[in-house]
Amino acid sequence: MYLINFLFFINIIFADYGGGYTGSGFRYGSNAREFSLAGAVVADKTPGFYAFSNPALLKFAKNNHIGISIQNMSLDRSIQSFSFSRRLPPNAGVGFSILRSGTDKIMGKDFMNNETESFSSSEIEGIISFGVAFGSKFALGINIKALFYSIYEEYKGKGIAGDIGFIYQFNRHLYLGALMGNLNANYTWKMTIGDDERSYKEEFPQNYIIGIAYSGLNRVNLFFQEDIMFTPNDVNYRMRFGGEYDLENKMKLRVGLKQFRGALAKGKKIDGINIKPTFGVGMPIKIWQREYMQVDYSLDPGSMDEGLSHLFSFSLQF
Repeated sequence: MYLINFLFFINIIFADYGGGYTGSGFRYGSNAREFSLAGAVVADKTPGFYAFSNPALLKFAKNNHIGISIQNMSLDRSIQSFSFSRRLPPNAGVGFSILRSGTDKIMGKDFMNNETESFSSSEIEGIISFGVAFGSKFALGINIKALFYSIYEEYKGKGIAGDIGFIYQFNRHLYLGALMGNLNANYTWKMTIGDDERSYKEEFPQNYIIGIAYSGLNRVNLFFQEDIMFTPNDVNYRMRFGGEYDLENKMKLRVGLKQFRGALAKGKKIDGINIKPTFGVGMPIKIWQREYMQVDYSLDPGSMDEGLSHLFSFSLQF
């Protein structure tokens, strides 16, 4: 409780939403359940998508897991993700994941603001993950990530990054999770303009995340997370809350709240409530005998009147 109060106080004083920095395409969310819980899943396991939230969660991979997410978004944006994880006896797990974030039908313009031709951009990360438990309460995990970015044909970037995650289990109802993300992450850009080739580096902001997951209430799971992002110019904070309610038919209802905007320029004010709600549902569908596929859905109403986005995820244990 003291930890929550401290993080809440820090967030109010130094809040910022952290948008517009390198790698932002990877921070939207890898699956529908994560989005519907406002992203507050660093301490909670989403089967099929462990590596995206915290590689230390791979210690919970008692079976093989496959996760697929298809997110069709407004303004010709889309995010697709795939993840496979499996158990390594006696108390470890390994996984491979890939996420693509892209935008199509971008209208190009010349120096005179005349339309030229449409193009697309895409950002891809491939992840190899490993998580291992040390005793019954503590687990450690790592992600090794290969990063690729392509804009049109002349602009391409690539890089290598890493994440380190931790999980501590106080009891069977309360978990503490933490993640140090984007360690040593950058894009090395190569641009070809005519016969001239240029290159430069663009650093990712580093992310430090801490959160808790609590399941001690009747049919209710609660999640809290605080994101701390170190950019070249300042430090940004974002708070997230999530709640999940289990119905008798195994269907799950989810809601979340996350900080929408934070610190603004001096003299400017935030209009309205500085919180964005999220929501979604999930349910298992029987596919054969005792095998079930988990189907999750979340609706993103948009942040700046850009329109609705529909997010679907599918996961299977076998």
